[in-house]
Amino acid sequence: MPDDPYAFNPYDPDETQHMWDLLVRMRAEAPVTHPMEGMAYIARYADNAAVFKDAKRFSSAGGFRGPGVVVPENESFLGEIDPPLHPRIRRLLLRAFTLQQANASEAWIRRRVRTMFDAFAAKGGGDLMHDIAVPLPGSVAAHALGIPDEHHDQVAQWCHDLLHSTWPQTNATERGHGIAGGFPEFAELLDSLIAERRALGADAPDDLMSRMVNASADDGWHLSDVHIRTLSVNTLAGSLSTTYLLGNLFHRFVTDPENFTAVLRAEPAKIPMAVEESLRFEPPVLFLFRTATADTEIAGCPIAKGERIITGIASANRDETVYDHADEYRLDRDTLPDHLAFGVGPHICLGDHLTRVEARVVLEEMLDVFGRGVLKLAPGYERRLVPMFLEYGPESLDVVVAR
Repeated sequence: MPDDPYAFNPYDPDETQHMWDLLVRMRAEAPVTHPMEGMAYIARYADNAAVFKDAKRFSSAGGFRGPGVVVPENESFLGEIDPPLHPRIRRLLLRAFTLQQANASEAWIRRRVRTMFDAFAAKGGGDLMHDIAVPLPGSVAAHALGIPDEHHDQVAQWCHDLLHSTWPQTNATERGHGIAGGFPEFAELLDSLIAERRALGADAPDDLMSRMVNASADDGWHLSDVHIRTLSVNTLAGSLSTTYLLGNLFHRFVTDPENFTAVLRAEPAKIPMAVEESLRFEPPVLFLFRTATADTEIAGCPIAKGERIITGIASANRDETVYDHADEYRLDRDTLPDHLAFGVGPHICLGDHLTRVEARVVLEEMLDVFGRGVLKLAPGYERRLVPMFLEYGPESLDVVVAR
């Protein structure tokens, strides 16, 4: 559609990560656009929230998979599953992904973060993404699951390899299908930990994997080992969003010492606002996909059955009808912004509590270890965003510790 003023390629990060001006026009003039045949992009907050909340009209099945790829339900991530299985699994997981459990992890997270920042300061700087933002969330997720510390680095590498392979689109690699076929060593480790917990029963350690093993519905239904393996990978791979949240916060910490770092040092009570405003202003996930289950309409625009819906999180989070100064990052908002970075409705992210605790602790420790103006961008550093079409965050962040 070369003559379409709103056309863009949703699979090209050079476009999806740099279309803020276009999104302003779309919200004002074209709340539903068709960037590709069979696809509809939704620009406004209210319309996106309505799509997220309506699992009947807008299916999550298929998720980010390519056309025609069918994944068995027990090998599908939670965000790819529709009712009736989705609410059944989610009800079980809600007992494991609680705010109480996230808060219980805070002491371990704080020790891990402090160790990483102390080492980073001692060597005089480095790449904040490679050294902190990439390994930390994976390690936190692995710890929550109960994966022993000695496996954390390997698990992080497997997740990186998985997400940068053909598996997300095709459910396969050159080695085979699914997680067990495509990444057999990863599957073997998780399966052994699951079997360990089944054997221990009530004596299993109190971690997320044990809670999934021991969870059962009122009718006695429980998660299979394959379900638990898949949901464990889902939890670990989902930590990538936290990586880019941290990366965006780190970039602001280093590049805006007066309006960000100094404000948080003077008013640490604003740290939760700093996290939420980052999630709103620079959401680490720019959009998600849904599929229309029947002919319908959004914002008065016809949507055909089978059409892929692109839920424009990045656009919704800067909707001028919802937020004052929507195109500005501000710490002086009266209330925490009610954004769509974690979605809303039946598929709202289960890991939101853990992500918030982790980001808050990271900022608290960063302020304590690095004084105002101590971190500087390395000479010659140029910001490049991660080359992933639906993610938003720095690929690297080279800094030096000023002495």
